[in-house]
Amino acid sequence: MVLAPGYGGDDRQPILRALAARLAKDGIAARAVTFSTRGSRPSRAYERELADLRGARERLREEGAERIALVGRSFGGRMCAFLARAEPPDALAILGHPIAPPGRPRTDDEAALEAVACPTLVVQGERDELGPLGVLERIAGRNPRIDLVVIAGAGHDFGAAEPEAVEAAARWLDSILR
Repeated sequence: MVLAPGYGGDDRQPILRALAARLAKDGIAARAVTFSTRGSRPSRAYERELADLRGARERLREEGAERIALVGRSFGGRMCAFLARAEPPDALAILGHPIAPPGRPRTDDEAALEAVACPTLVVQGERDELGPLGVLERIAGRNPRIDLVVIAGAGHDFGAAEPEAVEAAARWLDSILR
């Protein structure tokens, strides 16, 4: 699986490292990326970020991976959803989708998620101010490929519930990729 960090994060983002370690126990290899735009604004139309994801995906294929999942945390999840819409992987998982920050609807993000054609998991904090459950529930209601797991009491960063979010994603990914 390809792991994409949240905005400003890198390939060592703790939640992604925890997920990679958990899935390694099940024999699932991961390749984490650091976006080449880290430390600066995203590229126009996210061209560089999508190229980074494609590169990591291709390296996994070169290493013999037969099934590929795109997994992203927050901003990384947005990028994975955009790529999955255009080039469907075997699975897509998003940990904390910032789909509709207050006062900043992201219609392109909504359209991308609604259009994914692969099995998709969104793990979202119940109190995530950047990704309101109502928006995600509406989209999941329109796309039967989307599973939505809500982490009770958690916000966008999951906080103390991060192990629960990691475990939910790991169980789902293991069931899809095997």
